[in-house]
Amino acid sequence: MSSTWAETVLVVSVLAPLVAVVLTVALALPDDERRIPVAGCAVTAAGAVVLLVGGQHPDVARLAPDDLALAALAGIALLAIGRRADDHTPLVAVMVTVGGIGVTAGLPTRPSTVGPLSAIAAVLVLLALSRGVHVLGVATGAALSVGAAIGVHIGGTGGATAVVLTMAVLAVIASVPRHAVPLVVPLALVLALRVAPTIAGQSSARATAVVLGLVGVVAAAAALTDARWSLPARCAALAPWALVAAIAPVPGTAGASRALAAAAVLALLLGGPLASLAALPGAAVLVDALADGEGWVRVVLAVLVALTLAGLVRPDVSPTGTRLRPIDAVGGALGLWLLVRPSAWTWVHISDVSAYEEGAAIAVAVALVVGVVLAGQGAALDRDALPPWLVADDGRMAHSGAARVSAAVGIATAILVALLLRSARL
Repeated sequence: MSSTWAETVLVVSVLAPLVAVVLTVALALPDDERRIPVAGCAVTAAGAVVLLVGGQHPDVARLAPDDLALAALAGIALLAIGRRADDHTPLVAVMVTVGGIGVTAGLPTRPSTVGPLSAIAAVLVLLALSRGVHVLGVATGAALSVGAAIGVHIGGTGGATAVVLTMAVLAVIASVPRHAVPLVVPLALVLALRVAPTIAGQSSARATAVVLGLVGVVAAAAALTDARWSLPARCAALAPWALVAAIAPVPGTAGASRALAAAAVLALLLGGPLASLAALPGAAVLVDALADGEGWVRVVLAVLVALTLAGLVRPDVSPTGTRLRPIDAVGGALGLWLLVRPSAWTWVHISDVSAYEEGAAIAVAVALVVGVVLAGQGAALDRDALPPWLVADDGRMAHSGAARVSAAVGIATAILVALLLRSARL
């Protein structure tokens, strides 16, 4: 469904961050706290949510977003708002516009796979130019992007498998730094989710699912072995499992894919240990499908799920966080909504979770009763102790000693990806 107002909202949403940066520079507006670019990103998030909730699918030129694209656009904007404002904030706002054009590109009945991949390459270039990412990080992202571009160019089951695997690894790696790199995660998930149905039902889906499960386990294990990965790795481990569900190695798992992808982005937005609880609805559907499935793959995946959960639920001895900000409240509210009422998120197309929602409602009611009883007995919650479990501080910026090499790698990647994507089929 498309209308004039929806088309206007789409254009404004995609261009708002870029326009905010251009106006700030052109008019030399005083903006020491970088509030104007952040406001542009807020317009993007709000517009995408309005279109998503309103069931609108506007078609403007080559932009025709489906529900998945609109959700990704909102996720990209929220991740940009969630990072600390600094000198790179205007460039991050430009990345939001670039990513928005990438995920919304396509035709009404044919979402583009080229758009998200081209946006990933462009964001890598901007990250390299920002000098906020180490050259090894840019090189790794470049290699994975080129691998995905080769997969898109080849097509078929083999090409789709290459895209899904490379994007899973990219989503994990991009989840770790707390600079602007997490903006790549929604782009990688959208691309992988769009090509995943090509693998579903194929004999290769089982082996691919096991590899993806291993990627999730490695990300979760990093939380146990490397302090620098402890919090972000919890978020990163969710992305591969969203793709495991999408390729349907066992019948019935596909209904969990979008819910797990949404949880991965929300957990990344917050970063705290409790943020990964947003994955419970998708995990419930996935585990239920594995329990009802047949064959060796369900046993292997069940073990890998257990190992991943072991890393996700490990409590931190001393989590580091900060006071809650408005964007953290938004992310927390969205996560709670998904946790308690996943069927209200119609765009995730989650399977029947009526039993889960009844259990979640009972759990919430019990928690409220316990809270009222404790409050009546004079118990008080230490507000300063809560934020570290919900949010995580930004990590350290990478050194810029290899900035020129990093920029060269990023630009070369964009060129190579563009050459690989030149095909009449695309």
